[in-house]
Amino acid sequence: MNYSFPQYRKLANNLSYYKIDSLSSLIEIQRLGKRWTQYEVQAKILPERLLIQDILENEGGRYETIDEKDYADFLNQCNNELTRF
Repeated sequence: MNYSFPQYRKLANNLSYYKIDSLSSLIEIQRLGKRWTQYEVQAKILPERLLIQDILENEGGRYETIDEKDYADFLNQCNNELTRF
């Protein structure tokens, strides 16, 4: 499948949001209780590339497509209401 980037996704449970910049690069914002963290992945090995592919293709029905505003709103909520690890 051909994608234009960035792409935005979230887990169905609303605890992790993803900004996918390419087939080998993503940022995950994850809420953990009253804390949050941000991970940057530069996929250098196959399992990391497959993770990005699974998120893009909604493997297992766990991911939902969102827009940039939804991603930014979640990040703002984390910054305003939660403590960063």
